[in-house]
Amino acid sequence: MDYHYEGTVILKKLINRGLYKKLDSYNKNIEGNKTTLGYSYPIKAFEKFLGYYDNYNKIAYNPSISFNTDFSLCFSACMYINENSKDSVFLDGAYYKNTERYGMPLNFIKKELKIDGSFIFFIRRYRKYENAKGMSESSAVASAVARSIVKNVYDGAYNDDSFVSRYARLVSGSGTRASVNGPSMWLSYPGINERDSFAFEIPLNVKKMNYYIFPKAIEYETANAHKAAVESIFYEKWLDNKYSKINEIIDNEFPLNILMKRSMDDMFNLNSVLLSSGNVIQTPESINLLKNFLNFRSKNNNIYITGDTGPSLMVMSEDDSLIKEFLNTVDDFYIRGSHNPDAHNALYKKFEKEANEYFDTLKI
Repeated sequence: MDYHYEGTVILKKLINRGLYKKLDSYNKNIEGNKTTLGYSYPIKAFEKFLGYYDNYNKIAYNPSISFNTDFSLCFSACMYINENSKDSVFLDGAYYKNTERYGMPLNFIKKELKIDGSFIFFIRRYRKYENAKGMSESSAVASAVARSIVKNVYDGAYNDDSFVSRYARLVSGSGTRASVNGPSMWLSYPGINERDSFAFEIPLNVKKMNYYIFPKAIEYETANAHKAAVESIFYEKWLDNKYSKINEIIDNEFPLNILMKRSMDDMFNLNSVLLSSGNVIQTPESINLLKNFLNFRSKNNNIYITGDTGPSLMVMSEDDSLIKEFLNTVDDFYIRGSHNPDAHNALYKKFEKEANEYFDTLKI
């Protein structure tokens, strides 16, 4: 299958439906010691992605679809200074040492805006659980960081979700979709122009969906999953199926029931692709939960389960009583998701105070 051609077919459909349009332009406004804040909630994917066609610009091999959850929250404060080579990231009380991870997007922005100064970030995550994998925390971090820096250097772009998502993509592909406050689609395919690869809102009523997640931990890096996926002998078959299903979803105007079913099917496909490359992302506990769910679903079709690159599994249905019936059959810890997250309102002032105190210590 020619994925570039298939991507342009999807692009034309999205343009014709008025869902996709080119990014707006904004004037830059650079000021020394200017501080700006951004926040984001993580996503859960209906149509998933693994593997980058262009690793530098974080261009995925296929479009993907998701919605925001409130299982965690990330705040980012960004300060621009006029000194060169002083970029730093202070994440959850410690300096983030992966300079390659944040250095590339910062250099991209500096080159684009023709500036020589540095960006300093103070970032904090707030979770409703302790340790877990597959909760899409990186999507929230990427999105919050992108919004804080966009607000810092551009006039009027802070509330332009698609504009922000382009920069979030440079940090993490999943962050592209997290930048849109609601259900979103990230347009990405081989050969797409970097500036045209961003996320946008889609007409999907996720508020009809009830969902609960089971946070579970495992030592596994998502970066490894991206590399492992493209090495699988099943990868192209997985992509072929994706383009077919994405066209079906668009043609049917993003129906929730099809997307929930698709999210479950794509989870099994993702796990199969990774397993074929020698990568196991489930634990005995999550496999046992999955077995219990499949047994329950054999008698109740209108309930679904999904997961991303980790053992944290999420059940969903339009029928909340059906989910609660399933929950009564398991002993695992779970969290109910909400479509009206407001944790950022309560934490905003607290985080702003912490960030300003941190930045003040750097000015001494």
